[in-house]
Amino acid sequence: MTNLKPTPVVVHLDDQANVTLAQGNVHNLLTELPGSRVVVVVNGPAVRSFLTPSWRAFLTALPEVEVDACANALRANGILAEQLPAGVTVVPAGVARIVELEQQGFAYLKP
Repeated sequence: MTNLKPTPVVVHLDDQANVTLAQGNVHNLLTELPGSRVVVVVNGPAVRSFLTPSWRAFLTALPEVEVDACANALRANGILAEQLPAGVTVVPAGVARIVELEQQGFAYLKP
């Protein structure tokens, strides 16, 4: 690999079918660029994936990764914050969080 340096990356996940792919992308990114700050922003129908066991395992394996859930998507899908795995942060709007992170210099990745 080239001489890439750790970098901040926001991973946008809005499709439940891409959860495993996104989680794999994050793992691979941190393997190649250890020390990178990674924020996964989950919105749209993908918030339903928080009700599956895959997030608990992911958050346990990579506690340094910030995982944000869109409050609007949670509400639209009838999911309460109390149903989320420990370690998931609820943000008011996923799209606004992504814009905020990009303005802070985060690279955007959408699996």
